[in-house]
Amino acid sequence: MSMLAVFLWATGAGFAISLLDYAALATVPKRSRRVYFGDPAYLVKFFGHPLVGGFLATAYAQSGAAVTSLTVVIIGAAAPTIWRTLVKSGAGIAKVLLKQMTDEEGS
Repeated sequence: MSMLAVFLWATGAGFAISLLDYAALATVPKRSRRVYFGDPAYLVKFFGHPLVGGFLATAYAQSGAAVTSLTVVIIGAAAPTIWRTLVKSGAGIAKVLLKQMTDEEGS
């Protein structure tokens, strides 16, 4: 699977999640909605989720792991949750990732 295909599959999955989130607003009365398409923060979320998913899936594919379209779709759809988990995990994961990156560059 090419890197462009990985990016597009993951981005498509992210847009599917964004559309499902947006469609869920249809059941909420307009007065009660906290978000709408005119809100810049919501637009960043709506379009940012797919792009972050595409970026994460591409990084995963470049790591040499076995990549299937289903794996890429799952990564694209779950990207915000994956990033939140990485950030919350903190310095321990950052140290491991930095060590792994420097080991790969040294090889």
